Amino acid sequence: MAPFDQTTASRAVLIEVASVLGAFRNHLVVVGGWVPELLFPNQQHIGSVDVDLAVAPTALSANSYQTICARMLNAGYSHHTSPTRFSKVVAGATEPVKVDLISGEYTQGEKCDSVRVNELQVSCLRGIDLAFEGCDEMKISGRMPDGSANVVRARVVRPEVFVLIKAFALDERMKDKDAYDIAFVLHHYQPTLATLAERMRPLVATGLGREAYAILRAKFAAVDSVGPVWAARAVPGTGHDMEQLQRAAYEDSQELFRSVENLNRR
Repeated sequence: MAPFDQTTASRAVLIEVASVLGAFRNHLVVVGGWVPELLFPNQQHIGSVDVDLAVAPTALSANSYQTICARMLNAGYSHHTSPTRFSKVVAGATEPVKVDLISGEYTQGEKCDSVRVNELQVSCLRGIDLAFEGCDEMKISGRMPDGSANVVRARVVRPEVFVLIKAFALDERMKDKDAYDIAFVLHHYQPTLATLAERMRPLVATGLGREAYAILRAKFAAVDSVGPVWAARAVPGTGHDMEQLQRAAYEDSQELFRSVENLNRR
């Protein structure tokens, strides 16, 4: 059995957390950097070093949240607050793997930066509300942190929603992998980006979806815009030609935008 590194340890933690919190499956959605690899496996996605779970408003009661905390602590995770996250030391990983629990800004009806449950505080991030409107349950298989094999079920955000959520991240921080994850999903989406546009169109008509789509268009407006540039920069040393990756990220985004606009003209 190959030893874990930071990325494979993170995936093992994802599988373990999905098992530990299986009773809360309907209240949790995988929204972070593992989504592209889960949606499009075996396509050489670079993975992620942490795990992000969106917590539905239905799980943000005191009893439910305390149960989530208790289960994570019993499974050997450390609990941190402000922001609320868990972490676990996995043999082979250079740092503890982080598990962030986040929620949408409109969890309690009005816009908020965080939700307090007893003495605990869950960060609210822009765009996460969209996750609960578009996700599907899927099976995830692989090793647990103890090396054992497992198959778990988890709700994972859909491609059209993931791209919009990542657009907000792209607008609020400077992290190459946000652009890379967007470009990866666009490049590997099947059957066509026109199909993705059809699924995205209702989301971008109003509200958060419209705002995210405007950000996406701005960040991928030209081949030398930050979207394509950062997407290519996220994978140095992998043998891929960065200029080719940058061009592909731009062209895929433009194909999506044209498809959305064509639908709007009908």
